[in-house]
Amino acid sequence: ELSSLFKVNFSDMKAGMEEVDYSKCNLVVYSEMVNDVPHLISLKQKNGKVVADTLFTYDEQNPLDKEVMASVISQTVSYFPADSYGFVFLSHSSSWVPASEALSSAFPKPLKFILFDSCNMQSVEVAYELRDCSEYFIGSPTEIPGPGAPYKAVVPEMFTETNLATNIAEAYYGYYEKSYTGVAPVSNENWTGGVATSVIKSAALDNLAAATKTIIPKYIQEKREVDRSDILAYDFNDDANYDFEKLIRNLTGGVDNTDYRSWYTAFEAAVVYRKTTLKNYSGIIHRMFTMEGSEGLSTYIPTGASNSTMNTFYRTLSWYTAAGWDGTGW
Repeated sequence: ELSSLFKVNFSDMKAGMEEVDYSKCNLVVYSEMVNDVPHLISLKQKNGKVVADTLFTYDEQNPLDKEVMASVISQTVSYFPADSYGFVFLSHSSSWVPASEALSSAFPKPLKFILFDSCNMQSVEVAYELRDCSEYFIGSPTEIPGPGAPYKAVVPEMFTETNLATNIAEAYYGYYEKSYTGVAPVSNENWTGGVATSVIKSAALDNLAAATKTIIPKYIQEKREVDRSDILAYDFNDDANYDFEKLIRNLTGGVDNTDYRSWYTAFEAAVVYRKTTLKNYSGIIHRMFTMEGSEGLSTYIPTGASNSTMNTFYRTLSWYTAAGWDGTGW
């Protein structure tokens, strides 16, 4: 199913590149389709038409393997030297994963942006883990629309000079906001099921961690269970992603609390753009769900009911210590 959707994405990318000055810009796609070997493809204009030019063909390999990803990135960078780079992940995903150091080691400098065109990636844990890899992260705290990014609208924004990340996010959000009806979509061709998009600024994440560290171990001690019942849940699979702002608001008592107010200043500096339709569609539970209370960034909340493997793995993430979870008993 992802393969057929990618074919649509690919043709949309070609359409998007028609609006881009190719003398200054390159769009390079690593594609590994079902029943085909992996290819590295350059989309470029020739005689006013955008054509796909296959640069390299590889033997079967796992692109998520760090060495494989690093080698493909290095190959691309040496083939296309540039003043700056951006990166798009287009696949299935579910929030935090072990840090992909391939990103920081293979690119010559931090990326301008990483667009996560995959579900649940706009979590504070993911952004903090990858904060040295990219200036901005664009993604969704919940499931993305079935068809993925509207690349015809998004691709031209990838090459803009100012407000690059918010331009990409606005193109992504605006496209699906127009077709939103609040009714569950019956097909990917007519996506009426909403969208949530946000932008995180990496340079503000250390301050956000420091602000969070003043709250988490102060309000959660001796492995206290946090009541999650009124905190917006963004995923219906792993029980891993809850609205970050609501967690802090609940712990501190909210806007009258000075801890909360200074934390929220740090939060707003980090989450520089966030928009959502009133509801979103989940392909896991096959229905629309409310996005009321969404502030665009998710976090994990360890509890005794959690999968113990996840609680154990959570302790290996940089965020666990930086945000003060190591002082809570969890």
